[in-house]
Amino acid sequence: MTHRDGLTRYVLAVAAVVLTVVALFFGRDLLILTILSALFAFLMLPMCRKLEKWGAPRWLGALLSTVFLILIVLGLFFLMGWQFSRFGRDLPELQTQLADKGQQLQAWIEDRVQISQREQVQWFNKQVSGLAQHGGTAAMAVFSTTGATLAVVVPIPIIVFLLLLLKDKFRIFFKEVSERSNGLLLEVMARISKLSYKYLRGVLLVVVILGVLNSIGFLILGLKYAILLGFLLGFLNIIPYVGVILGSIFPVIIALLTKDSAMYALGALGVCLGTQFLENNIITPKIVGSSVSINPLASILALIGFGMMWGVIGMVLAIPIMGMLKIVCDAIPALKPYGYLLGEEKDYPEEQLYRIPFLARRRPPVSPPSA
Repeated sequence: MTHRDGLTRYVLAVAAVVLTVVALFFGRDLLILTILSALFAFLMLPMCRKLEKWGAPRWLGALLSTVFLILIVLGLFFLMGWQFSRFGRDLPELQTQLADKGQQLQAWIEDRVQISQREQVQWFNKQVSGLAQHGGTAAMAVFSTTGATLAVVVPIPIIVFLLLLLKDKFRIFFKEVSERSNGLLLEVMARISKLSYKYLRGVLLVVVILGVLNSIGFLILGLKYAILLGFLLGFLNIIPYVGVILGSIFPVIIALLTKDSAMYALGALGVCLGTQFLENNIITPKIVGSSVSINPLASILALIGFGMMWGVIGMVLAIPIMGMLKIVCDAIPALKPYGYLLGEEKDYPEEQLYRIPFLARRRPPVSPPSA
Protein backbone atom coordinates (compact mmCIF):
# COMPACT_ATOMS: atom_id res chain seq x y z
CA MET A 1 0.00 0.00 0.00
CA THR A 2 1.48 3.35 -1.08
CA HIS A 3 1.62 6.50 1.00
CA ARG A 4 -1.11 8.06 -1.14
CA ASP A 5 -3.41 5.08 -0.58
CA GLY A 6 -2.88 5.31 3.19
CA LEU A 7 -3.65 9.03 3.18
CA THR A 8 -6.80 8.42 1.12
CA ARG A 9 -8.05 5.79 3.56
CA TYR A 10 -7.35 8.12 6.49
CA VAL A 11 -9.27 10.99 4.87
CA LEU A 12 -12.19 8.70 4.05
CA ALA A 13 -12.27 7.38 7.63
CA VAL A 14 -12.27 10.90 9.09
CA ALA A 15 -15.00 11.98 6.64
CA ALA A 16 -17.10 8.95 7.61
CA VAL A 17 -16.79 9.80 11.32
CA VAL A 18 -17.68 13.45 10.75
CA LEU A 19 -20.69 12.60 8.57
CA THR A 20 -21.87 10.05 11.14
CA VAL A 21 -21.75 12.64 13.93
CA VAL A 22 -23.58 15.18 11.76
CA ALA A 23 -26.26 12.61 10.91
CA LEU A 24 -26.65 11.63 14.58
CA PHE A 25 -27.04 15.25 15.63
CA PHE A 26 -29.41 16.54 12.97
CA GLY A 27 -31.38 13.31 12.72
CA ARG A 28 -31.68 12.81 16.48
CA ASP A 29 -35.50 13.01 16.62
CA LEU A 30 -36.03 10.32 13.99
CA LEU A 31 -33.20 8.17 15.31
CA ILE A 32 -34.41 8.34 18.93
CA LEU A 33 -37.93 7.50 17.81
CA THR A 34 -36.70 4.52 15.76
CA ILE A 35 -34.29 3.16 18.36
CA LEU A 36 -36.73 3.44 21.28
CA SER A 37 -39.49 1.82 19.25
CA ALA A 38 -37.21 -1.02 18.17
CA LEU A 39 -36.01 -1.62 21.73
CA PHE A 40 -39.55 -1.77 23.11
CA ALA A 41 -40.61 -4.01 20.21
CA PHE A 42 -37.74 -6.41 21.02
CA LEU A 43 -38.86 -6.35 24.67
CA MET A 44 -42.47 -7.24 23.84
CA LEU A 45 -41.61 -9.72 21.08
CA PRO A 46 -41.66 -12.86 23.31
CA MET A 47 -45.09 -11.93 24.69
CA CYS A 48 -46.43 -11.32 21.19
CA ARG A 49 -45.13 -14.68 19.96
CA LYS A 50 -46.60 -16.46 22.99
CA LEU A 51 -50.04 -14.93 22.35
CA GLU A 52 -49.88 -16.05 18.72
CA LYS A 53 -48.84 -19.51 19.87
CA TRP A 54 -51.96 -19.63 22.04
CA GLY A 55 -54.12 -19.00 18.98
CA ALA A 56 -54.49 -15.21 18.96
CA PRO A 57 -54.44 -13.52 15.53
CA ARG A 58 -51.28 -11.68 14.62
CA TRP A 59 -52.88 -8.23 14.95
CA LEU A 60 -54.41 -9.10 18.32
CA GLY A 61 -51.12 -10.36 19.72
CA ALA A 62 -49.36 -7.16 18.60
CA LEU A 63 -52.17 -5.00 19.99
CA LEU A 64 -52.32 -6.71 23.39
CA SER A 65 -48.53 -6.56 23.74
CA THR A 66 -48.53 -2.85 22.93
CA VAL A 67 -51.40 -2.14 25.35
CA PHE A 68 -49.58 -4.03 28.09
CA LEU A 69 -46.49 -1.90 27.49
CA ILE A 70 -48.57 1.30 27.64
CA LEU A 71 -50.20 0.24 30.91
CA ILE A 72 -46.83 -0.43 32.51
CA VAL A 73 -45.48 2.98 31.46
CA LEU A 74 -48.63 4.79 32.58
CA GLY A 75 -48.53 2.98 35.93
CA LEU A 76 -44.96 4.10 36.52
CA PHE A 77 -45.84 7.68 35.59
CA PHE A 78 -48.86 7.59 37.92
CA LEU A 79 -46.74 6.33 40.82
CA MET A 80 -44.04 8.94 40.29
CA GLY A 81 -46.63 11.71 39.72
CA TRP A 82 -48.36 10.84 42.98
CA GLN A 83 -45.07 11.09 44.84
CA PHE A 84 -44.07 14.32 43.08
CA SER A 85 -47.43 15.92 43.94
CA ARG A 86 -46.78 15.23 47.61
CA PHE A 87 -43.29 16.69 47.24
CA GLY A 88 -44.75 19.80 45.57
CA ARG A 89 -47.13 20.41 48.48
CA ASP A 90 -44.23 20.32 50.95
CA LEU A 91 -41.90 22.45 48.80
CA PRO A 92 -42.53 25.78 50.66
CA GLU A 93 -41.73 24.09 53.97
CA LEU A 94 -38.57 22.60 52.49
CA GLN A 95 -37.51 26.04 51.24
CA THR A 96 -37.95 27.46 54.75
CA GLN A 97 -35.93 24.63 56.24
CA LEU A 98 -33.23 25.15 53.60
CA ALA A 99 -32.96 28.83 54.58
CA ASP A 100 -32.70 27.92 58.28
CA LYS A 101 -30.04 25.29 57.64
CA GLY A 102 -28.15 27.77 55.48
CA GLN A 103 -28.11 30.35 58.26
CA GLN A 104 -26.92 27.75 60.75
CA LEU A 105 -24.12 26.74 58.38
CA GLN A 106 -23.10 30.37 57.89
CA ALA A 107 -23.01 30.93 61.65
CA TRP A 108 -20.89 27.81 62.11
CA ILE A 109 -18.42 28.94 59.43
CA GLU A 110 -18.25 32.43 60.92
CA ASP A 111 -17.52 30.97 64.36
CA ARG A 112 -14.87 28.50 63.15
CA VAL A 113 -13.14 30.30 60.26
CA GLN A 114 -13.84 33.94 61.21
CA ILE A 115 -15.47 34.75 57.89
CA SER A 116 -18.49 36.99 58.22
CA GLN A 117 -21.85 35.91 56.87
CA ARG A 118 -21.87 38.88 54.50
CA GLU A 119 -18.57 37.80 52.97
CA GLN A 120 -19.90 34.25 52.66
CA VAL A 121 -23.00 35.47 50.81
CA GLN A 122 -20.88 37.60 48.47
CA TRP A 123 -18.57 34.65 47.71
CA PHE A 124 -21.52 32.32 47.18
CA ASN A 125 -23.27 34.74 44.81
CA LYS A 126 -20.07 35.17 42.84
CA GLN A 127 -19.60 31.42 42.46
CA VAL A 128 -23.23 30.89 41.48
CA SER A 129 -23.12 33.64 38.86
CA GLY A 130 -19.93 32.19 37.39
CA LEU A 131 -21.40 28.70 37.32
CA ALA A 132 -24.56 29.98 35.65
CA GLN A 133 -22.52 31.87 33.06
CA HIS A 134 -20.37 28.91 32.05
CA GLY A 135 -22.78 26.03 32.63
CA GLY A 136 -26.12 27.59 31.75
CA THR A 137 -25.66 27.28 28.03
CA ALA A 138 -24.67 23.61 28.24
CA ALA A 139 -27.50 22.77 30.65
CA MET A 140 -30.04 24.61 28.48
CA ALA A 141 -28.83 22.71 25.42
CA VAL A 142 -29.13 19.35 27.20
CA PHE A 143 -32.61 19.94 28.59
CA SER A 144 -33.95 21.65 25.48
CA THR A 145 -32.77 18.69 23.44
CA THR A 146 -34.39 16.34 25.96
CA GLY A 147 -37.65 18.32 25.88
CA ALA A 148 -37.71 18.17 22.10
CA THR A 149 -37.14 14.44 22.10
CA LEU A 150 -39.88 13.87 24.67
CA ALA A 151 -42.34 15.31 22.17
CA VAL A 152 -41.10 12.78 19.62
CA VAL A 153 -41.76 9.70 21.80
CA VAL A 154 -45.55 10.08 21.50
CA PRO A 155 -45.77 7.94 18.29
CA ILE A 156 -43.71 5.15 19.89
CA PRO A 157 -46.71 2.89 20.77
CA ILE A 158 -47.98 3.07 17.19
CA ILE A 159 -44.55 2.17 15.78
CA VAL A 160 -44.12 -0.63 18.32
CA PHE A 161 -47.49 -2.08 17.26
CA LEU A 162 -46.54 -1.90 13.58
CA LEU A 163 -43.13 -3.47 14.21
CA LEU A 164 -44.74 -6.36 16.07
CA LEU A 165 -47.41 -6.71 13.41
CA LEU A 166 -44.87 -6.81 10.57
CA LYS A 167 -42.21 -8.84 12.37
CA ASP A 168 -42.48 -11.76 9.93
CA LYS A 169 -42.05 -9.42 6.98
CA PHE A 170 -38.85 -8.02 8.53
CA ARG A 171 -37.59 -11.54 9.23
CA ILE A 172 -38.12 -12.58 5.60
CA PHE A 173 -36.48 -9.35 4.42
CA PHE A 174 -33.35 -9.90 6.51
CA LYS A 175 -33.26 -13.54 5.46
CA GLU A 176 -33.40 -12.66 1.76
CA VAL A 177 -30.79 -9.93 2.07
CA SER A 178 -28.62 -12.13 4.27
CA GLU A 179 -28.42 -14.85 1.61
CA ARG A 180 -26.21 -12.53 -0.40
CA SER A 181 -23.79 -12.16 2.53
CA ASN A 182 -23.59 -15.79 3.68
CA GLY A 183 -26.19 -15.27 6.42
CA LEU A 184 -24.21 -12.51 8.14
CA LEU A 185 -26.98 -9.89 8.31
CA LEU A 186 -29.56 -12.31 9.70
CA GLU A 187 -27.10 -13.47 12.35
CA VAL A 188 -26.31 -9.87 13.36
CA MET A 189 -29.99 -8.95 13.63
CA ALA A 190 -30.73 -12.06 15.68
CA ARG A 191 -27.92 -11.19 18.09
CA ILE A 192 -29.09 -7.58 18.34
CA SER A 193 -32.64 -8.75 19.06
CA LYS A 194 -31.41 -11.10 21.79
CA LEU A 195 -29.15 -8.40 23.24
CA SER A 196 -31.94 -5.80 23.32
CA TYR A 197 -34.44 -8.12 24.99
CA LYS A 198 -31.98 -9.36 27.60
CA TYR A 199 -30.64 -5.89 28.33
CA LEU A 200 -34.02 -4.15 28.63
CA ARG A 201 -35.58 -6.91 30.70
CA GLY A 202 -32.56 -6.97 33.00
CA VAL A 203 -32.43 -3.19 33.37
CA LEU A 204 -36.14 -2.96 34.24
CA LEU A 205 -35.80 -5.71 36.84
CA VAL A 206 -32.75 -4.00 38.33
CA VAL A 207 -34.65 -0.69 38.51
CA VAL A 208 -37.55 -2.34 40.36
CA ILE A 209 -35.26 -4.22 42.77
CA LEU A 210 -33.15 -1.14 43.50
CA GLY A 211 -36.29 0.99 43.93
CA VAL A 212 -37.71 -1.46 46.47
CA LEU A 213 -34.42 -1.84 48.37
CA ASN A 214 -33.76 1.91 48.48
CA SER A 215 -37.34 2.63 49.54
CA ILE A 216 -37.14 0.09 52.38
CA GLY A 217 -33.86 1.62 53.57
CA PHE A 218 -35.23 5.16 53.49
CA LEU A 219 -38.46 4.07 55.23
CA ILE A 220 -36.40 2.50 58.03
CA LEU A 221 -34.59 5.83 58.43
CA GLY A 222 -37.94 7.62 58.49
CA LEU A 223 -37.17 9.87 55.51
CA LYS A 224 -39.95 11.72 53.78
CA TYR A 225 -40.67 10.78 50.16
CA ALA A 226 -38.92 7.44 50.68
CA ILE A 227 -40.65 5.74 47.74
CA LEU A 228 -39.99 8.70 45.42
CA LEU A 229 -36.32 8.87 46.38
CA GLY A 230 -35.90 5.09 46.19
CA PHE A 231 -37.31 4.67 42.70
CA LEU A 232 -35.72 7.91 41.48
CA LEU A 233 -32.36 6.48 42.48
CA GLY A 234 -33.28 3.23 40.74
CA PHE A 235 -34.22 5.01 37.50
CA LEU A 236 -31.08 7.14 37.52
CA ASN A 237 -29.06 3.95 37.86
CA ILE A 238 -29.87 3.35 34.17
CA ILE A 239 -27.26 6.02 33.40
CA PRO A 240 -23.95 4.35 34.37
CA TYR A 241 -21.56 6.16 36.70
CA VAL A 242 -23.29 9.56 36.51
CA GLY A 243 -26.80 8.49 37.55
CA VAL A 244 -25.75 6.90 40.83
CA ILE A 245 -23.80 9.98 41.93
CA LEU A 246 -26.66 12.34 41.10
CA GLY A 247 -29.27 10.07 42.65
CA SER A 248 -27.37 9.83 45.95
CA ILE A 249 -27.44 13.59 46.41
CA PHE A 250 -31.23 13.88 46.75
CA PRO A 251 -31.80 11.59 49.77
CA VAL A 252 -28.84 13.14 51.57
CA ILE A 253 -30.25 16.65 51.05
CA ILE A 254 -33.75 15.59 52.13
CA ALA A 255 -32.28 13.99 55.26
CA LEU A 256 -30.36 17.17 56.10
CA LEU A 257 -33.45 19.34 55.61
CA THR A 258 -36.05 17.20 57.38
CA LYS A 259 -34.02 15.64 60.22
CA ASP A 260 -32.32 17.22 63.21
CA SER A 261 -29.24 15.02 63.15
CA ALA A 262 -26.65 14.67 60.40
CA MET A 263 -26.51 10.94 61.15
CA TYR A 264 -29.65 10.49 59.07
CA ALA A 265 -27.82 11.95 56.09
CA LEU A 266 -24.97 9.50 56.68
CA GLY A 267 -27.55 6.73 56.96
CA ALA A 268 -29.14 7.76 53.65
CA LEU A 269 -25.71 7.78 52.03
CA GLY A 270 -25.06 4.35 53.54
CA VAL A 271 -28.29 3.02 51.99
CA CYS A 272 -27.22 4.35 48.57
CA LEU A 273 -23.74 2.85 48.86
CA GLY A 274 -25.09 -0.46 50.15
CA THR A 275 -27.62 -0.92 47.37
CA GLN A 276 -25.02 0.14 44.82
CA PHE A 277 -22.63 -2.49 46.15
CA LEU A 278 -25.35 -5.13 45.84
CA GLU A 279 -26.21 -3.90 42.35
CA ASN A 280 -22.62 -4.03 41.10
CA ASN A 281 -21.66 -7.37 42.63
CA ILE A 282 -24.86 -9.44 42.88
CA ILE A 283 -27.97 -8.00 41.20
CA THR A 284 -26.67 -6.84 37.82
CA PRO A 285 -24.26 -9.79 37.24
CA LYS A 286 -27.07 -12.27 38.00
CA ILE A 287 -29.85 -10.52 36.04
CA VAL A 288 -28.22 -8.55 33.23
CA GLY A 289 -25.00 -10.56 33.04
CA SER A 290 -22.57 -9.73 30.26
CA SER A 291 -25.22 -8.88 27.66
CA VAL A 292 -23.50 -5.55 26.95
CA SER A 293 -19.78 -6.08 27.51
CA ILE A 294 -18.52 -2.54 26.93
CA ASN A 295 -15.40 -1.40 28.76
CA PRO A 296 -15.61 1.64 31.11
CA LEU A 297 -13.66 4.00 28.82
CA ALA A 298 -15.95 3.35 25.85
CA SER A 299 -18.99 3.65 28.14
CA ILE A 300 -17.94 7.04 29.51
CA LEU A 301 -17.09 8.43 26.07
CA ALA A 302 -20.42 7.15 24.72
CA LEU A 303 -22.31 8.75 27.63
CA ILE A 304 -20.62 12.10 27.06
CA GLY A 305 -21.01 12.01 23.29
CA PHE A 306 -24.65 10.92 23.15
CA GLY A 307 -25.47 13.23 26.06
CA MET A 308 -24.12 16.19 24.11
CA MET A 309 -26.01 15.21 20.96
CA TRP A 310 -29.29 13.79 22.32
CA GLY A 311 -29.55 15.03 25.91
CA VAL A 312 -30.57 12.81 28.82
CA ILE A 313 -32.28 10.28 26.54
CA GLY A 314 -29.01 9.94 24.66
CA MET A 315 -27.24 9.04 27.90
CA VAL A 316 -29.87 6.36 28.55
CA LEU A 317 -29.51 4.91 25.04
CA ALA A 318 -25.72 5.18 24.86
CA ILE A 319 -24.91 1.77 26.34
CA PRO A 320 -27.35 -0.36 24.28
CA ILE A 321 -26.29 1.49 21.12
CA MET A 322 -22.64 0.75 21.85
CA GLY A 323 -23.58 -2.88 22.52
CA MET A 324 -25.23 -3.09 19.08
CA LEU A 325 -22.20 -1.46 17.50
CA LYS A 326 -19.92 -4.02 19.13
CA ILE A 327 -22.07 -6.86 17.75
CA VAL A 328 -21.68 -5.43 14.24
CA CYS A 329 -17.92 -5.00 14.69
CA ASP A 330 -17.52 -8.55 16.02
CA ALA A 331 -19.45 -10.00 13.08
CA ILE A 332 -17.47 -8.24 10.33
CA PRO A 333 -13.85 -9.49 10.08
CA ALA A 334 -12.46 -6.10 9.03
CA LEU A 335 -14.05 -4.43 12.10
CA LYS A 336 -13.16 -7.04 14.73
CA PRO A 337 -10.25 -4.99 16.13
CA TYR A 338 -12.70 -2.14 16.85
CA GLY A 339 -15.07 -4.57 18.57
CA TYR A 340 -12.17 -5.75 20.69
CA LEU A 341 -11.32 -2.13 21.53
CA LEU A 342 -14.89 -1.42 22.67
CA GLY A 343 -15.33 -4.62 24.66
CA GLU A 344 -14.04 -6.02 27.92
CA GLU A 345 -12.10 -8.92 26.41
CA LYS A 346 -8.61 -9.20 27.87
CA ASP A 347 -6.95 -11.20 25.09
CA TYR A 348 -7.22 -10.89 21.34
CA PRO A 349 -6.89 -14.28 19.57
CA GLU A 350 -3.47 -14.55 17.95
CA GLU A 351 -4.79 -16.06 14.75
CA GLN A 352 -7.09 -13.06 14.34
CA LEU A 353 -4.45 -10.57 15.42
CA TYR A 354 -2.18 -11.44 12.50
CA ARG A 355 -5.00 -10.97 10.03
CA ILE A 356 -4.69 -7.23 10.64
CA PRO A 357 -2.73 -5.88 7.64
CA PHE A 358 -0.12 -3.80 9.48
CA LEU A 359 0.59 -6.67 11.92
CA ALA A 360 0.63 -9.48 9.38
CA ARG A 361 4.03 -8.38 8.10
CA ARG A 362 5.45 -8.47 11.64
CA ARG A 363 4.41 -12.02 12.45
CA PRO A 364 7.39 -13.85 13.94
CA PRO A 365 8.88 -16.49 11.64
CA VAL A 366 7.99 -20.07 12.40
CA SER A 367 11.12 -22.10 13.16
CA PRO A 368 11.38 -25.44 11.34
CA PRO A 369 10.76 -28.55 13.43
CA SER A 370 13.88 -30.09 14.90
CA ALA A 371 14.98 -33.38 13.48
